[in-house]
Amino acid sequence: MISYIRKTDEKQRWLFFSTLLNAALAAAKLGWGWMMGSTLVVADGIHSISDVFGALLIFLALFFAAHKSERFPYGLHKLEDMAAVLGGLGILYAGYEIIHSVFFEAGIKTPEEIWTTVGFILAIVLIQYIFYFFELKAAQRLGSPGVKADAVNWLGDIGAGMIVVIGLIAHHYKVPYAQEVSVIIIVLMILKGAYDVLKEGLLSLLDAADIEMNETIKNIVMAAPDITDINYLRVRKSGSVYFADIELNVAEVATAKAHKSIDAVVNRLHEAIDALEAVTIHYEPDHPPYRTVVRLFSADKKHLSEHFGQTAWLEITHIGEDHKQISREMVRNPAADAPKGKAFRLVAYLLSIHTDKIVMGKADLDENILTLFEALNIEVECSTADKS
Repeated sequence: MISYIRKTDEKQRWLFFSTLLNAALAAAKLGWGWMMGSTLVVADGIHSISDVFGALLIFLALFFAAHKSERFPYGLHKLEDMAAVLGGLGILYAGYEIIHSVFFEAGIKTPEEIWTTVGFILAIVLIQYIFYFFELKAAQRLGSPGVKADAVNWLGDIGAGMIVVIGLIAHHYKVPYAQEVSVIIIVLMILKGAYDVLKEGLLSLLDAADIEMNETIKNIVMAAPDITDINYLRVRKSGSVYFADIELNVAEVATAKAHKSIDAVVNRLHEAIDALEAVTIHYEPDHPPYRTVVRLFSADKKHLSEHFGQTAWLEITHIGEDHKQISREMVRNPAADAPKGKAFRLVAYLLSIHTDKIVMGKADLDENILTLFEALNIEVECSTADKS
């Protein structure tokens, strides 16, 4: 059973506004740098233009991620991971650009209006930081690697802006090595952000197991009273959503009750894990580690009963996996004294003790009972052999 499709509209909005803001700030820096004759400001504006393409790429990936088709029944959520990896590589390149421009390029000129330019850049940095702060919070809440990659990418712009400010002030006061130290600190921040984004995106692309998510789902499933065991649990991360495939054992034998138990588990999973896009659960009725054979006897406890509903005694034998007898006991038919419906009451009891095989005397069983036993893979043997 698969349910609950996660919406991606909010992620798209964040990337759309990020792209617009980045483009506006890049144009502002290029215009200011050209008017003031500042090489650093113009270079910073060019660097921001590269970020516009990165944000646009992630936005387009998110836009197409949830589109499903016959060829892509789970959607295209992996596009978000691919875009995140490309965004992470872009962050690394931004770090390289900063190092190259500061340590290897010469002849950087500063404008005559240093303090006016510093104020302009600081105003842009403040705008960038405010947007970065709220976008990162949104990325954490949405669990989106694409939005997170874009948020971390703002650090490159913020770092580049601060380098411009520090460079201008250092040039004015002739402070030695201030610019170099600042560059190293900002580049380390950028590299750390790039590492986090690349790691998350690549692990998702490689379908690596999310141990923490596996444990969370396992704990929720096993907390259900009717679930006895989990045979396997596979969780696949795709973009910012998860797909879970589970096979488990249910204590309930009745199909209707088992379905209710599974539905309750699915609902609890979706309530607890907002990022769970879909969950598929396969279940099997729980079965003890032995085979149960029930022989039906008449009142004398010697002859096999020829009347299913009127059976007086039940000989219940448990046989282990090594085909050796574990136990044997003779019990009275719990349905023998029922005013009516003896046969179906006996069927219910046999199901409750996980009967695998029924042995009785020659008799014509009700077709409905035979059909039920066949559907539940319970063997019925009619024999003339009596108890030895």
